[in-house]
Amino acid sequence: MIELTWQALVPQLFGLLGMISLFCSYQQTRREMLIACKLGADVMWVLHYIALNAYGGAIPNFVGIFRELIFIQQGRHKWARSPIWPVLFILINFTLAITTWKSPLSLLPITASAFVTISLWVKKPKITRMIGAPVSICFIIYDICVGSWIGVINESIAIISIISSFIRNDMKQKQKGKAA
Repeated sequence: MIELTWQALVPQLFGLLGMISLFCSYQQTRREMLIACKLGADVMWVLHYIALNAYGGAIPNFVGIFRELIFIQQGRHKWARSPIWPVLFILINFTLAITTWKSPLSLLPITASAFVTISLWVKKPKITRMIGAPVSICFIIYDICVGSWIGVINESIAIISIISSFIRNDMKQKQKGKAA
């Protein structure tokens, strides 16, 4: 029988809240809202992975908080549009991964974060959603290895959400184009 303790439930609760925020992010058609939802998800995933002592998963989400705070400003401030930002965030992630290296497994969340950084930098939510699938695959593998079962569920739902968003948003656009 599985014993439910606060130590077991708290990380999963953080993960559940992160999962809800991430699901909402894939349903957004406006880039700013997509990034805002992603920011909320990153905060919850940092807490989730720290509670699991899985710092390899916490690091890219922690860096992601700052990434989203910069990227959400792109529409309002010229400094936030500098191409140095995605490069800087990718370098920070890989530097932190090297300093906290435990095994090659540490590369999965960092690689996923590099893809997320690129996907959020582009101006088209469709491309952001497309890049989300390989990100989810990297995290599914990592989550299985560190015992983040809510993470596995999250990434599975994220893939379903990405597919549903393509159907809902992108296929409808194609049909409108054909009807015109």
